[in-house]
Amino acid sequence: MKRSGGDISQNLSALQRRLQGLDDDLSEKLPAGPAHAAAKPEALAVGDTVEIPHLNAVGTVLSLPDTKGEVMIQAGIIKMKVLAAQVRLTRQPVQKKTSVRTKTGAAERSVKMECDVRGLALDEALMEVDRYLDMAVMAGLHEVSIIHGKGTGTLRAGIQQHLKNTRQVKSYRLGLYGEGESGVTVVELK
Repeated sequence: MKRSGGDISQNLSALQRRLQGLDDDLSEKLPAGPAHAAAKPEALAVGDTVEIPHLNAVGTVLSLPDTKGEVMIQAGIIKMKVLAAQVRLTRQPVQKKTSVRTKTGAAERSVKMECDVRGLALDEALMEVDRYLDMAVMAGLHEVSIIHGKGTGTLRAGIQQHLKNTRQVKSYRLGLYGEGESGVTVVELK
């Protein structure tokens, strides 16, 4: 028994409509958190800390709601669009960055444990890395991380080539699982 191209096409169209209907049903059933605690889109501001209950995550608002009512949120290193009705304003601070305070001479400095150069051009990133390594050495740090992202690998390769000739660097390696893997270079300082 042969089926004509029209029968297959009709069946495919019917299946697509069914799947779209199921997708819409699932989307409507996603929890929006407690109704009394949902953030009103007009109450959100860029920089607000929000909780995303259905993802069990906390993030920072990067953009105001668009025409679809979605806001851009950054939770850790992940950026995502979420319906404004599905987030709650919170006072809980986003994960604090680790820093080390030390006294060098008369000046007290605060230096982060990582240098984030994602999105920079290679020459800008190298200048930032050099400046950061100088501050890390002055602060007495022994191991730091340079976050360059995975991308095409150009930034990673350029930074690692530069680290070979940097006098403050004892050794370097790619991050391990949980450290950022190939998106991070961990540097041991002299």
